Amino acid sequence: MKLFKKILKIIGLVILAIILVSIIAYTILVICTSPSNNRNWAKDMGQLASAEISTTTIKISNIRDINYRGVLDYDLKYKNETFDISKITKAYLFTDPFGKLSAHTMLGFEFSDGKRVVLSVEVRREVGEWFSGIKGILRQYELIFVWATEKDVVKLRTNHRGDNVYMYEMKMAKPNIEKLFVAAVMRTNKLVKKPEFYNTLTNNCTTNLANLLQNVYNKPIVVDWKYLAPAYAEALSMKYDLIDGPDIPTVRATHNISPLAKKCGDCDNYSEEIRKILLTN
Repeated sequence: MKLFKKILKIIGLVILAIILVSIIAYTILVICTSPSNNRNWAKDMGQLASAEISTTTIKISNIRDINYRGVLDYDLKYKNETFDISKITKAYLFTDPFGKLSAHTMLGFEFSDGKRVVLSVEVRREVGEWFSGIKGILRQYELIFVWATEKDVVKLRTNHRGDNVYMYEMKMAKPNIEKLFVAAVMRTNKLVKKPEFYNTLTNNCTTNLANLLQNVYNKPIVVDWKYLAPAYAEALSMKYDLIDGPDIPTVRATHNISPLAKKCGDCDNYSEEIRKILLTN
């Protein structure tokens, strides 16, 4: 019995030592590494978006507008576009689940003059680099706010990656949609001036969405351990009455745009076709 207790004590000390070494190593990593906007970026991550904000308009530069023939086969293009803030009409939540806890979330904005733009918060990959959740905790990726066309970030996922993507019109009053849009572009400009590291748990697509909404409603958006996982973005949205539904499986059953997107293929009216799913709800 004494030998057994001694062995347990040794094991406990070893585990404690491993934890302490890990904490020290991570602390050194934090101290010795700094985020940067100057690296050998992957081609589709090369340009940072930025915005010029006036009282009535927002001009976003470097809106990505890739024309995909395949996931790795595409024509890269950027454009600048000016949006009349008063003409904003709708905000959308897009979710792209790819695991029990993992998903990618995006914000879409629609204007009465027909303009649309999407914000996709992502890891800013370097050449030859791919996403890893573990590396995302270890300060291995910078954070990037990609502003893009639906043809780019949404169609890539529905038509070329073959993902199930879900689209929800958010229940927001027009003044709050305007605030959300302005808050998003201001956050974009902040990253241009002061880069940040992406963090799989604390600085990801969903936590950034929660922070933007907190700015809009001027009240805490409580993100507990469950909501730190992007796959629970719909649950977070339902909790704050931004989308209707009792649970994630129910809302996803009626908001999957991928079948419509694949049927559309490379049609010119992609954005109109995927919105047909919303007319049935």
